[in-house]
Amino acid sequence: MNRARAGLAVVAALLAALAAPPAGAHVQMTPAEVAPGDPVEFELLVPGETDAHTIEVALRIPEGVLPFSFERVPGWHRQLDKRADGSISVVRWHGELARDGFARFAFLASTPDREGELSWKAIQRYDDGSEAAWIGPPGSDQPAAVTRVTADAAAQNAGGEGGAARAASTTEPRPAAEEESGGSDTLALVLGGAGLLLGAAALVIALRRGRPRAEAW
Repeated sequence: MNRARAGLAVVAALLAALAAPPAGAHVQMTPAEVAPGDPVEFELLVPGETDAHTIEVALRIPEGVLPFSFERVPGWHRQLDKRADGSISVVRWHGELARDGFARFAFLASTPDREGELSWKAIQRYDDGSEAAWIGPPGSDQPAAVTRVTADAAAQNAGGEGGAARAASTTEPRPAAEEESGGSDTLALVLGGAGLLLGAAALVIALRRGRPRAEAW
């Protein structure tokens, strides 16, 4: 009887091991090494690991990293959270991932000027309400992806020379066009008033929808 129970226990353990997600199948970021102060193409790889479907991936952007361009991913839409200084703090992708599928989210970003390590903390949420927090240190069960900033890495210059600077400039107010004679001033005032009304309406809608819940990371 004891031998039978021991055999059943071994079988149960084997079945549990087979049902568990494969080791190392976690959120990853490439490249592993980047040059300082360089526009780089980063790619976040998100696999499906459970019976539930991934419906959101939230990626915290490390300090000093300045994203300026994002690749469109069919079936997913993107939301940006920003810091007080206007830089991007969190990127959220919303969609649906098959249980045995994976998704790639690529973006261009300028790297910090100093050498060091970038910790890419991510939260993977599922349609059953559960989530996986990829925020731990290397070697943990749910490690955050890490990118090393080193002068030994080759520069990518992704997006062309000064791509990050040009993208950052798009957030600044555009220079005013030269004044034209006639009714151009009146037209500008009308358009400006309409813009203020639309902005106020958008603010009301945003407040009604509420802010996204805070991240425990």
